[in-house]
Amino acid sequence: MPTASDTQGRTFDVTAHHPAPATRPRILVVDDDAINRLVARVLIEARGYEVIEAEDGDAALATFATTKDIGLILMDLAMPGMDGLETTRNLRAQSRRGATVPIVALTRHIDDASRRSCFDAGMNGFLPKPMSATGIESIVCLVGHGAPRAHA
Repeated sequence: MPTASDTQGRTFDVTAHHPAPATRPRILVVDDDAINRLVARVLIEARGYEVIEAEDGDAALATFATTKDIGLILMDLAMPGMDGLETTRNLRAQSRRGATVPIVALTRHIDDASRRSCFDAGMNGFLPKPMSATGIESIVCLVGHGAPRAHA
């Protein structure tokens, strides 16, 4: 078990927090690229969470509407048809649950304007591609603990 110590020499566990299995919500991964969805699935399932996939904005809206235990959405920005920003705005407008579920952008566009667009659309966080184990761990932990905005 990894540990760290503070300035007074006390040690504490630094293992990532994972909620108890009964309380773990599903994570919806929305990306038009099957390889990106696979990478996200492997990284997320390694942390004990169940993944649901959607390949575009329309599928994401339909999946969210019919699956009640989605607790986090990882949303690609650049998708054919409805992009991630429009999908997020639609999710936010469709229901109280859609208005509150954490949504994290997945994108290669990491400039300030892109980040601002994500937050303006109603996203809670930002995860640059290519996805990494550390980035996924950070987002899952931060958003899972109620952080209003998260960056990995």
